[in-house]
Amino acid sequence: MNSVDTAIGQGTKEPSPKWRERLKALRSNTPPIVRMVWKSAPRVVVASLSARLVASLIPLAMLAVAKPIIDDIASLSRQHVLPADFWWLVVLQFVLASLGTILVRVIDFCDSVLADKFTRHISTRIVKHASRLDLTSYEDPLFYDMMERARVQGTGAFLPTSL
Repeated sequence: MNSVDTAIGQGTKEPSPKWRERLKALRSNTPPIVRMVWKSAPRVVVASLSARLVASLIPLAMLAVAKPIIDDIASLSRQHVLPADFWWLVVLQFVLASLGTILVRVIDFCDSVLADKFTRHISTRIVKHASRLDLTSYEDPLFYDMMERARVQGTGAFLPTSL
């Protein structure tokens, strides 16, 4: 080991937690967040997950419909006749593509509604908690700062990424 390796090894600090610590934090923090999201709007969560599930299956359905269309076009060069169901397959492909576009809009709408309901839910929880505290708690600047940060983070932390 040379002097450069020794100098590098002695002066380095890990800038971020190890992967195990990150996974442990993720495991411990995810269930409470999921419960809060569920409590804020269970119907919207179900609608969003359902729309995402159906939207994830659309490309597979389009692939299954596209294969016979391509096969029919390839056989057209040999037989010079299209099968009777060819145009129905083309219409089905169009319907699937349209359904996929509509589902993307539904998912965006669900994300927007969920963000609004989650923000309202968190703000209500903070206000309820604040109403149970005595006046001396508010006189402590550190406590007041913590409550203000919780309010700001609670109202802006769950914005959808598509906005």
